[in-house]
Amino acid sequence: MLRQHIEASTTTATPRYLDLEDFEEVGVRVAERHFGARDLIFAPGDPDGQLYFLLEGTVRLYTIYGQYKEATTALLKDRGVFGELSLDEGAWQNFFAEAVTYARVAAVRKSALAEVIKRQPEFTTKLVFSISERLKQSEEVIESLLDREVSVRLTTLLLNLGERFGEDDGSGMVLNVRLTHQDLANMIFSTREAVSKVMSEFQRDGLIEVRNRRIAINPQLAKTS
Repeated sequence: MLRQHIEASTTTATPRYLDLEDFEEVGVRVAERHFGARDLIFAPGDPDGQLYFLLEGTVRLYTIYGQYKEATTALLKDRGVFGELSLDEGAWQNFFAEAVTYARVAAVRKSALAEVIKRQPEFTTKLVFSISERLKQSEEVIESLLDREVSVRLTTLLLNLGERFGEDDGSGMVLNVRLTHQDLANMIFSTREAVSKVMSEFQRDGLIEVRNRRIAINPQLAKTS
């Protein structure tokens, strides 16, 4: 049923993300929760009965592979939706969700959402928009891994982060979230050493700068991709 709504929504005007007022209007109960930086929101094995809506802050989704290596699958900022992306209540969560910064999150029972989409088409459209945007971000992460060279994968990632987390200061896009080289390596299935080497090359070539532990992306980086 949800997939049919996603397909149908592609022919409508782009809606905005869901907010607390949207849940209140349709009578859906929301549990608002607050997390500090590095707090774990949920982990594999936790019950899968809710969808989570990011109201404020940044959240990282990741899995563990190999010998306890982390792979970041999505980085969400303000209005993203996460959890197992279906309205069926499964048994357990399959990945980790961690607050990167202070985060304000609305947790909503899937059973309540399943009921409201039967009678509130406008709410359903916004819900589908939120979920489709989240899936698009996952697809972009996967696409960035198809190129074998670390420099190409890192370029793709930085440009994507610049579009979603960047603030234009006149000379480039400054990421408004602090990311270590290990964080970047986790996002492209690489090592910190390999990422540090490429980042040093980017800095030497004037493609990026590091200002107060934040990455500033020069527009010239896009021309190398």
